[in-house]
Amino acid sequence: MTRALAIDTTSDYMSLALHVDDASVGSRYELSGARMNAALLPAIGDMLDAAGLTPRALDVIVVARGPGSFTGTRLGLAVALTFAQVLGTPVVGVDTLQVLAAQTEPSLAGTFHALLHCTRSEVYHAPFRWTAAGLPEAQAPTALDPIARMPQLIGAAPVVLRRHDGLRPLRPEAQAALDSLRRAPLRHAQPDALRLLAVGLPRYLSRPAGPFPAVQPLYLKSEAFRRWEERP
Repeated sequence: MTRALAIDTTSDYMSLALHVDDASVGSRYELSGARMNAALLPAIGDMLDAAGLTPRALDVIVVARGPGSFTGTRLGLAVALTFAQVLGTPVVGVDTLQVLAAQTEPSLAGTFHALLHCTRSEVYHAPFRWTAAGLPEAQAPTALDPIARMPQLIGAAPVVLRRHDGLRPLRPEAQAALDSLRRAPLRHAQPDALRLLAVGLPRYLSRPAGPFPAVQPLYLKSEAFRRWEERP
């Protein structure tokens, strides 16, 4: 029996999922914004209570480690790592773009790209392929580039794109660049914590002996990431 909790707070959406045995027994995906800090722990408690579980019963926590909102990413990681420290629960970190990639059809052949629009002028992006094991696998590290460069960098490859809510309208040239990209077919409409589980749980179940490596945030905005690394 495997009991897994998935936490994704890398955007304005609070996304949670709970897995017991071979099935999801609960999920939550809601726009929380600034309320997420106060809402996250009660939401986890409600989900565990509904399944008749306690935090100590969890075998693993799967957490989205970014890129994404700097504050949100830290929140999800802080909760997951607190569980690990207090209860000894293993934590598996998954890159946000891999969660986006998991929205696409597994039958998608060749390389496609996952894009996360983080500011009015920039996107995080990485190329992916579906593997024979049924998981989307990154073909290069996540990069951060201007939106206007995407048609040149990606070409005709299909993309799965996510925009953070609340962004102001793009400049015409940036909007035109995004509009020109070919969209990948999606099997799942939302990059929710169920997709996070789909990627992270196989990683846990196929783990080698010994402890998992420590989960670190993936945040490519240099100043914000430097503040995280230099924290007391």
